[in-house]
Parts: sequence; C-alpha cells; structure tokens
Amino acid sequence: MTSLATELHAIADRIARLEPSHRDPHRYFEEKSELVDQLRRLASSSTLPGRLRAANDNRPNRSAV
Repeated sequence: MTSLATELHAIADRIARLEPSHRDPHRYFEEKSELVDQLRRLASSSTLPGRLRAANDNRPNRSAV
C-alpha cells in the first residue's frame, strides 16, 4: 500500500505536466477530472489524519448550488 505522501506527490507530478493539447483538446479536461476525483477520494478516505479530515468537513455544501 502506498503512503498518502507518495500518492499526493504522484498527483502533483501529473498536475505539473498537465497542459491542453490541440491534438486532443478533450484529454486535458478528462485528465483534470481524474485528478480532481483522486484528490477528493484521498480527502474523504480514512487514511487522512484527523486534522486534515476535519478541515475538509468545513468546505461549502455543493449540493445546494
């Protein structure tokens, strides 16, 4: 099992390389969406230290929008 830090570094590396492409313009948005999903899964996982989970619970409720 990989550590939280390892997963976050891997996501950060992917974000650093993320850029739009004129050859496949949809790929940028697909990749961005995948990265957002991964970060949200990590944020809601039980592997996060309690302090970080608590900070995540303070975010605005998006279902009300």
